[in-house]
Amino acid sequence: MNYEVFQWINDLAGRFPFLDKGMIFITNSVPYVVIVFMLFLWFTGNKEKREEKQYTAMYIVFTCLLGLALNAILHFVYYHPRPFVTHHVHQLVPHAVDSSFVSDHAVLVFSVACTLLLRKDSWKYPVLVWAIIVGISRIFVGVHYPADVIGGALLSLGASIVVMQFSKKLEPIVQVLFNIYKKLTKHIPVLAKFSH
Repeated sequence: MNYEVFQWINDLAGRFPFLDKGMIFITNSVPYVVIVFMLFLWFTGNKEKREEKQYTAMYIVFTCLLGLALNAILHFVYYHPRPFVTHHVHQLVPHAVDSSFVSDHAVLVFSVACTLLLRKDSWKYPVLVWAIIVGISRIFVGVHYPADVIGGALLSLGASIVVMQFSKKLEPIVQVLFNIYKKLTKHIPVLAKFSH
């Protein structure tokens, strides 16, 4: 089933140049989009909403770090070959021949989406749709199976639940980070106004 769904999506690659370019752009732009979105959360909104958005940004960082750390351990103890290693596929982007399960990209984007969902942020549904599209793009370009993406989503959901459950214990760390930001930006008025 995993390979059949992979084939169904990956077989679309190479047929429509505009679709190929779009999927390559989506899959390659993930780190940059995440950074831009984090800055958006940090610097937008009125003063009342800003603190809530900045906390959300902090929780996203914690969730990403936890999810990626767990995935690194998983990759260390379990190796699953990527689709292009064991099958003839339409591979549109270069990739190392490391473990396929689970997808780091999926962990990253679903960490953002799951945190927003748990925080009931207004961007939760658009970001969830984006995360799903990114997951599909990883299959489309030939570097992940559907199970890798689903596994990444579930790992991110678990990580975000853990972070939210322990949010009170994380509060001292959050305050330290807020204070570091305040000290770094106190002489830059345009940035200082976004501190607590």
